[in-house]
Amino acid sequence: MTIRNSLLAFVRPLFLAGLCLGLVAQPAQAVDLSLKSIRVGNLARAYFSERSGQGAPQPLIIALHGSGSSGSQLARATGLTEIAEAAGYMVAYPNGTGLTIDARTWNSGGCCGYAQIHKVDDVAFILTLIDKLASDGLADRSRVYLVGLSNGGMLAYRLAAEAPELFKGVAVVSAVLDVPPETVKTGVPVLHIHGSDDPFIPFLGGIGAKEASQVPRLSVAKTIDAWVKANGADPKPSVSDIPDVAGDGTTVRQYTYHSKNDPQVVVLYEVKGGGHNWPGGTTPMPNGGKASQNLDASRAIVEFFNRHGGGRKDDGAADGDLPPGAAPPKPEAAVPTLPAKPAP
Repeated sequence: MTIRNSLLAFVRPLFLAGLCLGLVAQPAQAVDLSLKSIRVGNLARAYFSERSGQGAPQPLIIALHGSGSSGSQLARATGLTEIAEAAGYMVAYPNGTGLTIDARTWNSGGCCGYAQIHKVDDVAFILTLIDKLASDGLADRSRVYLVGLSNGGMLAYRLAAEAPELFKGVAVVSAVLDVPPETVKTGVPVLHIHGSDDPFIPFLGGIGAKEASQVPRLSVAKTIDAWVKANGADPKPSVSDIPDVAGDGTTVRQYTYHSKNDPQVVVLYEVKGGGHNWPGGTTPMPNGGKASQNLDASRAIVEFFNRHGGGRKDDGAADGDLPPGAAPPKPEAAVPTLPAKPAP
């Protein structure tokens, strides 16, 4: 066996274990996160967070990495911590499980790798983590949000479907439902970001061109439809477009679904020409296709959560970042223009 074939024999099982890969490139910037652990059943589970015990409980974002990655890599690749902390959130980055540090996965239902094969109870892990952070006085139990990339996004959707009463909002990038759509019975505000040319989790569903497992995935449209119905939203969205201002060959179409009480209860960003990547991230996945810079996913996610009860509570105090006497800026309301539906 040649050296090249030996390397392929070693690498391929790791790749198969991480069915829906996330961002695995080396980080381009440092984030000050400390590694902690909690026991869930017979397992010691790890997570990264940056908060000490000082101050009032903050709204909490649980950020779930893609398979083949880690919580710290997700933080460094996306810049989510810096944006979320500035808006008043605490962010925790749990780690999945796997035989090696670069093959961690989540059990999101039908995917992925080690966690799914060994039936790891990742739902229990995340719920236990939320309970601990709230019990320690760090997180506001009434304002918890989920973020997930790829396999992590699938787990975020599973959590929101199985325990919707615990979450004020969920945002996923490059993921679809990995549990049956009928599992989604209670509405939760949803932000979904997905590349039209995703080679791992196709926008239109089916088997991705680079998906090693050859497992067909649900389409983005069917995923969104489940959340639109559960939220009692109008199935006819409004649409607006973001042009290719970055000059990277991608554009972004925003579909906004409104319900009686929420003008943006479900929002879909279709990144036209985009791949299996976090738009606006610093370390795109090498074989994931184009990583659009026409959308800052981290900022869009935090702004979406702000519209759904997140961020700092308005207690009438002056904003130290504004000039004396200045009124705080009002959040901009999206004014979509044309009715449209995402591709079936």
